Amino acid sequence: MSKKTTTFVCEGCGHETFKWMGKCPRCAAWDTIKEFRIEKDEIPPSEKPVVVDDDDLSEERTVLGIEEMDRVLGGGLTCGSSILLGGDPGIGKTTLCFAIASRMVELGFKVLYVSGEESLRQLSSRRKRLMLKDPFSILTTNRCEDILQVIGDGTYRLVIIDSIQSVYNSRLPMLPGSLSQIKDVSSRLIREMKRLETTHILIGHVTKEGAIAGPKLLEHMVDTVLYFEGDKMLPYRMLRAIKNRYGSVDEVGIFQMEKEGLVSVENPSQFFVSERDNIGSGSTLFPHITGSRPIILEVQSITPKTNFSMPRRLSLGYDMNRLFILMAVIEKALGKSLFDRDVYVNVTGGMKVSEPAIDLSVAASILSSFMDLNMGRDTALVGEVGLTGEIRRVVGVDIRLKECERMGITRVFCPRGAEGIKGMEIIPLKNLKELYEFMKRK
Repeated sequence: MSKKTTTFVCEGCGHETFKWMGKCPRCAAWDTIKEFRIEKDEIPPSEKPVVVDDDDLSEERTVLGIEEMDRVLGGGLTCGSSILLGGDPGIGKTTLCFAIASRMVELGFKVLYVSGEESLRQLSSRRKRLMLKDPFSILTTNRCEDILQVIGDGTYRLVIIDSIQSVYNSRLPMLPGSLSQIKDVSSRLIREMKRLETTHILIGHVTKEGAIAGPKLLEHMVDTVLYFEGDKMLPYRMLRAIKNRYGSVDEVGIFQMEKEGLVSVENPSQFFVSERDNIGSGSTLFPHITGSRPIILEVQSITPKTNFSMPRRLSLGYDMNRLFILMAVIEKALGKSLFDRDVYVNVTGGMKVSEPAIDLSVAASILSSFMDLNMGRDTALVGEVGLTGEIRRVVGVDIRLKECERMGITRVFCPRGAEGIKGMEIIPLKNLKELYEFMKRK
């Protein structure tokens, strides 16, 4: 049995109220609150608490064999986990999910791919273009009821829904993609598939700001939130974990788009420094730890003479506020005036670094450009710069040095106290002034 209730919902933001109002209290829009009649199911009997042994509900993972995907997920797909995958249009979300689905079928599991945006013919031609040998079940529908009916027998190990914004509940009068529809269908699907212990991937659209469209509640309900990033004009893609209940939240997977689809990049450090053959001034290397592995990144800076009364400062991949602080420290500790120069800083490859260990590399890059000095392709720098110009210790120095050794880097500037590696020159620094004196002697 179901009961009919009347509610008032804002068409702009999805805010619900029990009476009509001219102005929405959440988004402050006028004349957007409309009356709707909704059929609600009766409340089912409540669940009772049970005592379970940890061994009875041990974590079960499926290793896909897609190295970068397994790394980002924390070791493979967890049984019954809920994954939200977001990214710009055309970035390769469907291609990645097709590769995951084909791999799961190859491992002997049943997979269902639900598409609410493309026809069966389009999906079939895409599968042929990617040369996937293992076929999987495809369902083309937008109705939440159809999906629940198909997955109800629990035979599917993995269900992929493309996209969650296109699915709607026909019993709700709101349009597909509205906040109320996304809340309802996502909660229904996640609850049912977790009950069946079916792993599911929900593909989500993103807004122009880059966030996943819909209510923030959607990211709270799932176990893992992944963002697929990259320039559509370039062959490289980055898969970043923003939330992960089964692994590290800062893990990054690097893929390369080829004719047969997405291929894992075996050596990410080589990818980020591959264009560094003709090195000039303003370029330094930084061993960055993301998740569980180190990656060598290149930091570039230029400091041209400004043509404006107020010099410009621009940073890509490095926090702008830290750049302002770092420039103030350089001026105070070294007596170098940058008021008549523009300063542009870029971390190549599209990486965004938030750890303070990159401060020393950025400072050296700015000084290298300012002094027109080449630091060399075999030199890396790591360390946090304090407000008085001191070089502070950072975590994971041993791991960073081993990655530098693997990449053929023979000289590393770092804070004092780091243990060296045979065949590598370790230059401990106390403050920025010591770095500047070394660069003047070079």
